[in-house]
Amino acid sequence: MKIRCDLHIGNQSAKLILVPKPEEKDDHLALKLAATLMFFTREPIVDPSSNHPALLGFEHKPDVCALDAGGQIDLWIDCGSVTAHKLDKVTRRLPNARIVVIKSSMTDAARLRRVIKTDIRHAQRVEIWAWPNGTFEPWLKALAEKTEVYGEAHEKSLNLVVNEVAYTVDLVEI
Repeated sequence: MKIRCDLHIGNQSAKLILVPKPEEKDDHLALKLAATLMFFTREPIVDPSSNHPALLGFEHKPDVCALDAGGQIDLWIDCGSVTAHKLDKVTRRLPNARIVVIKSSMTDAARLRRVIKTDIRHAQRVEIWAWPNGTFEPWLKALAEKTEVYGEAHEKSLNLVVNEVAYTVDLVEI
C-alpha cells in the first residue's frame, strides 16, 4: 500500500508519500511514518537515495535520517528488521551520529538488544525503541492510502488524530 500523508504536527505542515519497495510490508511503512513524525522538527529524509551526498561511500542506507548544519548525517534511523552487521558498520562510520532502531514489539526489541550486545563493539550507542505490547496494531490500522495526521509528536511519543482516530503512545527504550 502506498501512503499519501498530510501531516500537521504542532505549527508545521508537510506532505509525505511513502511508496513501498517490493520487499516492504505495510508495517514497515507505518514504522517509517512514525519515525518521521517523532523527528518532524528535524526535517527528516525518508528513504534517502544512495546518491545523496551524505551517503557517498556508504554501502547501507537508513530508513530515515536527518542532517546537521554541514549536511552530514547526525541521526540515522532504521525501522523493523536490521542486522547487527549493518549497525556495526554504521556505528563505526558515523561515530558522532545518533543511531535509533524502531521496533513494533518489545520482544523484537529485546531480541535485537541481546544480539548487538555481543556482536557490536559500540552497542551502547544504538538506541532501540519499541511499541508497548498491543499498541502497534491500532497505529497500523489507523493508516490508509490517504492519511491525515494532526497533533503533537516528540521523540518516543505520539499524541495524534490519524484519519479521525485518536492515537497516543509512548515508546519504550530497550
